[in-house]
Amino acid sequence: FWIIDPIDGTTNFLHGIPHFCISLAYASNEEIISGVIFDPIKNEMYYGEKNSGAYFQNQRIRVSKKKKLEECLFGSNLESLMDNDLNMRISGSAALDLAYVASGRLDGFFQKNLNIWDIAAGFIILKEAGGQISPIEVNKIKNHSIIASSEVIFTELNEKLVNF
Repeated sequence: FWIIDPIDGTTNFLHGIPHFCISLAYASNEEIISGVIFDPIKNEMYYGEKNSGAYFQNQRIRVSKKKKLEECLFGSNLESLMDNDLNMRISGSAALDLAYVASGRLDGFFQKNLNIWDIAAGFIILKEAGGQISPIEVNKIKNHSIIASSEVIFTELNEKLVNF
């Protein structure tokens, strides 16, 4: 089945903030097989397919190679910012944040209360870019909480976000 978010970052879109995207994923047998994230403002396309890699504008992408959390930049939502000292940005688009982690623009992302359409395409793109992400239930529509980063910092980030 298809998982589609015609405007991820709806609040940004409605307020004229040019940071939103179209997100599309294909799932089969409760597994996400492929995904596409398109940012129409910047004309940027991210895509990935199981066992075929992840790409940005037809160029292979990989997650960040940073090894120290204090050198990293993370995307999240306001609720997740409590009680941590991580360098953070709040963009308003979970799908784009996951694409940015996949391409190394961000080093990690964590957020609570996400819908499957917010994260499905980013999930497969990130995994195919060599990243690690919390497991998700494809058939569960709401209330996903995820942590995503490179494999190098994933364990330490999880420990830092122990109360996440």
